Amino acid sequence: MAAFELLGGGFAAAFQLWPFLTIVTGLLVGVVAGALPGISFVNAMAMALPFTYVMSPTQSMLFLGGIYVGGVFGGSISAIMINVPGTPASLPATWDGYAMTKRGEVKRALAIAVTASATGGLVSALVLAFLSAPFATFALKFSQPEFFAATVLGLVSVIAIAKDRPLVTLVSLVLGIVVGTVGVDPLYGQARFSFGIPEMESGIRFVVVMIGLFAIGEVVDLLATNRDLRPKTQGGKQVGAKLADILGVKGAILRGTGIGCLIGMIPGAGATPGAVIAYGVEKQVSKRGAEFGTGVEAGLAAPEAAKNATTGAAMVPLLTLGIPGSAATAIMLAAMMLHGVNPGPLLFIMDPSMVYTIFAAMIIANVLMIGAGLGVAQVFSTLMRTPPAILAAFIIVLSVIGAYGVRNNIFDVWVCLAFGVLGWGMKRIGFPSAPLVLGVILGPLAERYFLTSLANSQQDWTVFVTRPISGTILALAGVFVLWSLWPGIIGRLARRRERAA
Repeated sequence: MAAFELLGGGFAAAFQLWPFLTIVTGLLVGVVAGALPGISFVNAMAMALPFTYVMSPTQSMLFLGGIYVGGVFGGSISAIMINVPGTPASLPATWDGYAMTKRGEVKRALAIAVTASATGGLVSALVLAFLSAPFATFALKFSQPEFFAATVLGLVSVIAIAKDRPLVTLVSLVLGIVVGTVGVDPLYGQARFSFGIPEMESGIRFVVVMIGLFAIGEVVDLLATNRDLRPKTQGGKQVGAKLADILGVKGAILRGTGIGCLIGMIPGAGATPGAVIAYGVEKQVSKRGAEFGTGVEAGLAAPEAAKNATTGAAMVPLLTLGIPGSAATAIMLAAMMLHGVNPGPLLFIMDPSMVYTIFAAMIIANVLMIGAGLGVAQVFSTLMRTPPAILAAFIIVLSVIGAYGVRNNIFDVWVCLAFGVLGWGMKRIGFPSAPLVLGVILGPLAERYFLTSLANSQQDWTVFVTRPISGTILALAGVFVLWSLWPGIIGRLARRRERAA
């Protein structure tokens, strides 16, 4: 009962004029930053951090929280409309969302995506408000072996998008992992695959690779094929979403939300593994799993719900333990410490009004996100009516600026352009580029967790299976692989029997 009273007080504080305007402003900044290729919401939060100096501790968290909630969804706008994910977590939105756009169902795809994202975010905010303590206790049991197992599960989920080409997908994934190993070894400090180039010793950032493969590669393909990016119509009208469309994917939204909440509370996991795992699980349980990648609504709804469900869940370890669950919450931790606020169990006792105002703000931001997301999408739809050459120039300039802004390094721009050409070539020959990006993102995480686990256990390889949680997650990964490959194995055996007969 006390939690309801405190949350009611949080809503009363959040709905005051300046706090409410702060939430709305942060939400709009996040949606726009997430939607612009190369300008991620994490960068927007980092750039917004100095502005929080003049705010109160609570107001600064409302501002950054609004950017966080809006930015996680915003990346799906460009992913759905022009096949360019604004953030890594929006990558699954390109697989079925853009296919719907090509059928003239862009409004329907956006409505399903924003509804799923808002539902996932809202549920995770409620989880944050009422279940922080037990979730934090469970999160405390995670150490390096558990983080490694969770990352392996994310990598294994790539098999779910392989369709009938698992070998090609595996090659793309391994290539991405190799690219992710470029730079200095995280444990021993030795340079790898730098080929004597000093700039390569600092590694290749996944944001630069993603911008090159998708933004630059898509623009080159656009100019080469002279495609028209203007929103297509059916019978002269754009197809919108009906209530039945939303209700038809309610199961996918609920499953994605559950997966996102569980993945989000794991420190260091973030929205990308949550979205990828949710897509893979949904492909296995859906009756239309074989059609995923061709514009299936459930294939869009599940990862959208999962990635926004990580927002509130990632704040559970931040507020209860002082452990950031993602890059975005790490920036929020910095903002709190700049104001002299130390997150942890004592914060719920010393300043419960601040805590529950943050909870209320997360709920409000997810409700308002529907209007904000559709409004920014309408602006993008207008932008897409410009001639392809002008739009291509705009995307290239924005991509180059985004690649340079990652580390203020011109070398990253050349890497971005190189991967752009590679992405165009992969697109032309039908070689999947999504697994490559996922390998670059998750590969270094898996390596770091693997090496630190062995170092902490005196090189005991059994630590990954003897610990209950990590062993269970790895077993699930093994089951997931067999589950994904089983239809193909059965099909091959049947074809062999037919040939033998």
